[in-house]
Amino acid sequence: MNKDQKEILESEVSNAAHSQQVLNNPAYREAFIARKAKIFDNFCKSKPEEVGKRETAYLEMRNLLSLERYFEKSLQSGKMAEQTLDMNEEK
Repeated sequence: MNKDQKEILESEVSNAAHSQQVLNNPAYREAFIARKAKIFDNFCKSKPEEVGKRETAYLEMRNLLSLERYFEKSLQSGKMAEQTLDMNEEK
């Protein structure tokens, strides 16, 4: 493994640690849950003719879930990077 590869892996490990901090943050979790509930409420309370309102709620929920997936993928990448670094140190 060359120096650049090692730096990339170390960066992924660092990003994963930051992602874990975000996901473990009570304020983030509370805000995330509250926002999901509000979006769902807006969707459920929309009238049959308010198609645009439901589409907006759908897109907002997709964006919110995309953000959550970003942090989860960062954790996964960080774990794999850490394993790779550990394997290379054992050699």
